[in-house]
Amino acid sequence: MKKLEIRKALEQMDKKVYFTSLAIVVLMVLALIFIPNTVKIAIESTFNVCINHFGWMYILVSVFCFGLFFYLYFGKYGNIKFGSPDDKPRFSTFSWAAMIFTSGAGSSTVILGFAEPIYYLKNTPFHIKAMSTQAYEYAHMYGQFHWGFSAWAFYIPAVTAIGYMLYVRKTRDVKLSGTLTPIFGEKFKDGIIGKIIDIVVVFGIIASITTSLGLGVPVMSKLISSVLHIKDGLSLQIAVYLIWFMIFGWSVFRGLEKGIKKLTDVNMLIIFMFLGVVGVLVSISKIFEMELNSIGLYLQNLPRMIFYTDPFGNQNFVHDWTMFYWGWWLSFLPIMGIFIAKVSRGRTLKQVILGQMVWGSLGCCTFLGILGGYSLYLQKNGIVDLVSILEKEGNEGVVLAIMQTLPFSKILIVLLVILCFVFLATTIDSTAMVLGTATSKNLDPEEDPHLLNRFSWAIAIFAIAIGLSTVGGLKLIQKFAIVLGFPLIFIVFLISYSAIKAMKQDFGKMTKEEIIAVCQGTGESTQTNETEEKTEIKLAKSTDGNSKSLKATRDEKREQKTVKKMKCQKA
Repeated sequence: MKKLEIRKALEQMDKKVYFTSLAIVVLMVLALIFIPNTVKIAIESTFNVCINHFGWMYILVSVFCFGLFFYLYFGKYGNIKFGSPDDKPRFSTFSWAAMIFTSGAGSSTVILGFAEPIYYLKNTPFHIKAMSTQAYEYAHMYGQFHWGFSAWAFYIPAVTAIGYMLYVRKTRDVKLSGTLTPIFGEKFKDGIIGKIIDIVVVFGIIASITTSLGLGVPVMSKLISSVLHIKDGLSLQIAVYLIWFMIFGWSVFRGLEKGIKKLTDVNMLIIFMFLGVVGVLVSISKIFEMELNSIGLYLQNLPRMIFYTDPFGNQNFVHDWTMFYWGWWLSFLPIMGIFIAKVSRGRTLKQVILGQMVWGSLGCCTFLGILGGYSLYLQKNGIVDLVSILEKEGNEGVVLAIMQTLPFSKILIVLLVILCFVFLATTIDSTAMVLGTATSKNLDPEEDPHLLNRFSWAIAIFAIAIGLSTVGGLKLIQKFAIVLGFPLIFIVFLISYSAIKAMKQDFGKMTKEEIIAVCQGTGESTQTNETEEKTEIKLAKSTDGNSKSLKATRDEKREQKTVKKMKCQKA
């Protein structure tokens, strides 16, 4: 039985991508064990090169993604539908919006929601005087810039490319290398460059989750230590990692994915109750005052923030925060691209990209606005000196100090621990799923990668996260994310160009009105027929190359259209 399962897993794997990626992971882990200082120096040196010589590229790709949103939304291609004319949205608008709204929620959102504004009071943007009234205003607003529209714009290239190839061109491949076939042809994804892109994507995904773990584990350890009155330290942090790993392993091998998803739904209820408690403590009126002021500051400073590089200053703020976030969001590109594309079948491209920008940003900014507002309220009113705690104890000290100001603090701390455990367990599950997809071949969009594949990536994630935490802590993990996010900048440009090229090939000769008519099933066009035939030829070549089956497919489609017309005439 075990041999059979291993054989199945091997048959499904893209062996070149899987074993090459896994070999690099093993080498990294061994290096972290035996030559940790060398690894630390290597990551820091690469980080310095990326930031000091190519940091402007992180800013440029952010501007590009924002521009791509406007190009697609206001252009004719925004009316292209993800799916056939008869396809209805897979989820109701409310459910779809809720899924995107909550996809930005997690342990990192809670932790940085509390801590990030406190950092900004001392390390201010635009050389604002530290701890001034203006510093408080910008501290409340700037996190919402990092987690808002600019952040969610990063996912537009992947969502567009994956959604278009899956639901318009009807390909079976959800890997990013597969979205580049309009530029390089069908054979490209199986060639060496295609495999390299898949490997780069694998390590980008690993960077995204190790950063989340690096943020979450020290805070979890501190909270558990305060509740159980046990010593906080590296041993407890490793224990937290192991508990997460066991939860993930149990869910995979006992089929408890549905149970964990139900826990996530309960999690969302608890966290909104938690936000409500915090909002009431600050006063809803004060929260609205802060948020309205932040919206004004955001609109006033948006162009400056988007292009801000601080060329004549020390660049600490841009390097420590903006470039870190842009590198982190880039590493989430494959995960969010697949997730948003899969839940958006039956909707137009315009609806999808606007929905992800609005609902995703709203979800994150709700956390940042309320939790960050409470942190600033405590600091400004002298209730807790969070700035001093942050300097001495880091994020974990700040979160614990804030939690201790809440009523029923012990109960709420336990709830927060549970929230973070479930959030990260499901995040690890979905990350391992995407890693499994990236290292599999010919995987159907609705098919899951083999359990052994997923489980091996979970082990890899935990091994790297524990190793980096031991060697250099959160700072090193953040630098690791920026370094591994860098190659994805080039992939963003490539998949964007590829998606636009595909749309021009398929719909370039149509007007906006014709695209709407065709996608709604109320119009016909020679361009559509040409596109269908091209797609069928590609599908036929990719299966058995039998021209007879191709002709049969076309004849069958024409026959179906004739039957539909006859039915309409009868009606």
